[in-house]
Amino acid sequence: MSQHTIIIGGGGIGSAIACFLSAASAPGDRVTVVERDPTYQMASSSLSASSIRQQFSTPLNVQLSQFGWEFMRSCTDEAGVAGGAVGLNERGYLFLGREDQTESLRQRAEGNRALGVSIHEFTPEELGARFPWMRCDDLAYGAVGAAGEGWFDGYMLQQLYRSRARARNAQYMRGEVVQLETRGPRIVAAILADGSRIEGDRFVNAGGPWSANVARTVGVEIPVRARRRTIFVVSCPTPLADFPILIDSSGIFVRPEQHHFLCAVVPDEKSDHDDLPLDPDFTLFEDAIWPTLAERIPAFEALRVERAWAGYYEFNTVDHNGLVGQIGPDNFFVAAGFSGHGLMHSAGIGRGVAELLTLGNYQSLDLSPLSPRRLETGQLIVEDAVY
Repeated sequence: MSQHTIIIGGGGIGSAIACFLSAASAPGDRVTVVERDPTYQMASSSLSASSIRQQFSTPLNVQLSQFGWEFMRSCTDEAGVAGGAVGLNERGYLFLGREDQTESLRQRAEGNRALGVSIHEFTPEELGARFPWMRCDDLAYGAVGAAGEGWFDGYMLQQLYRSRARARNAQYMRGEVVQLETRGPRIVAAILADGSRIEGDRFVNAGGPWSANVARTVGVEIPVRARRRTIFVVSCPTPLADFPILIDSSGIFVRPEQHHFLCAVVPDEKSDHDDLPLDPDFTLFEDAIWPTLAERIPAFEALRVERAWAGYYEFNTVDHNGLVGQIGPDNFFVAAGFSGHGLMHSAGIGRGVAELLTLGNYQSLDLSPLSPRRLETGQLIVEDAVY
């Protein structure tokens, strides 16, 4: 019997699911993606810093990054360049730690190595020798990924998923789902803001920052909120050789971007409100990023902001990991709440959800730890490495 799957949200996660599901579907099956913003100007995948790392505290996140890296490497451009179709650049993440942070960072590195991650660790003296432009006197530890980390073009990756899905007859339509219509224990249709109605057999909530609103229409509450994150593009007049993707001991993120740098920091909890307008918060740069980076990297005292933008994290307020699997009505599935690492993990999530829908279980990588049922059982999997 043929199946019609409605995917709510066509960003990085929704389009990845459409890409893998359309490849695995049986003859007669249909996939329809409903996307509220087909320009993707406001999509998290377009507004992301689009980096990928293997250094996580949750083993499953490490494995998702490993598959994500290999998937992106396999995407060759017209010239046959590996990773060229998604703008993949390899550069390791360097995590810096003070004395009080060293033990947890070392434990994470050991756990990552057990999963095949290549990591090089540094003493403060070794850090100073390797990165002479950086002040290290307050540091006790450093760890850098030696392979399989870097950055990519988030928009290009999302469009690659979309084009592959459409080539396999997935249909994309513009619309905003405002209600899911139920009959007994199942959803039978999605109602759009223009009043139109789309019937389906399975419904996947990949609405990102707006996924909680979709879930509430069937009486399901998920702890996913839209949290604003500002990214600054800055310039420095002094060339800095061998610059990694840096996670400072303060939590500030900075990476190269051609002749500039991208930098960001998580706002403090009291000002990190839901659904803030997507206007860049320049106070973060003036009050936190610039003074901290100027201390860490003396040349950064001359940093100049060239431009800035803001996008939403689909933030899981409970344990910072994605919610993936069936929830509520029998034919309702969610893939949301990845808290900033959804795009780098989108290939693994897309593949996994496609397996779940077509085969009834996971085959390649067991995503069951991400099941929304953990919200009821209390068996949370807290991700410490959220930036």
